[in-house]
Amino acid sequence: MEEFDYADFVSEEKVIPDEKLGKYNLPFILFPVAFLFIYVINFGTHEFLLGIDEFFTLPNIFLVFTGGFLVHEILHFLCWQAITRYPIEDFRMGMRWNSFTPVIGCQRPMKTIPFMAGLIFPFLLMGAIPLGLAFYFNSTWLLFASVIFMAWASADILTFILVWNTDKNSFVEMHRKKLGCVVYNRKETILHPSLQSKG
Repeated sequence: MEEFDYADFVSEEKVIPDEKLGKYNLPFILFPVAFLFIYVINFGTHEFLLGIDEFFTLPNIFLVFTGGFLVHEILHFLCWQAITRYPIEDFRMGMRWNSFTPVIGCQRPMKTIPFMAGLIFPFLLMGAIPLGLAFYFNSTWLLFASVIFMAWASADILTFILVWNTDKNSFVEMHRKKLGCVVYNRKETILHPSLQSKG
């Protein structure tokens, strides 16, 4: 586990302004909806409508929207903790009140690659992989759940894009108030940009 000393780094905020949050979030929320149309093209309207009746029941909605919140955040934690080996007590659950969504974050910065891996993990495990299985097994339950969870991960995808070109030897932590993160670049890479190695 590499030690982090704030004195060796210069911080840089990479955030989405609150007034532009809806504008940037919307494409990533709507994109998964395209897979509903692809499903109809592949399996027909009848299968799709039956799936709506089966999926959109009160118990299912409760399960997806309560259990889904919890599992999504737990997956962030499990991936980050497994890669960084930071103590469990370094992680905290909180609430981003401007979007009324729960978030889990680490109380100290981590390297860029682990940070990005933990960001994308719930999107892959709850969204992309189940979507592929939905088409393979012709499962409307998996289809609707995966589309919801992919749309749910829109904030993670936006943050992932924000840190995409960050040096892999930098450290990153979630922003405490806004959607985005704080990047800590090593002072020597700022003074000597040729030392940067892109992650």
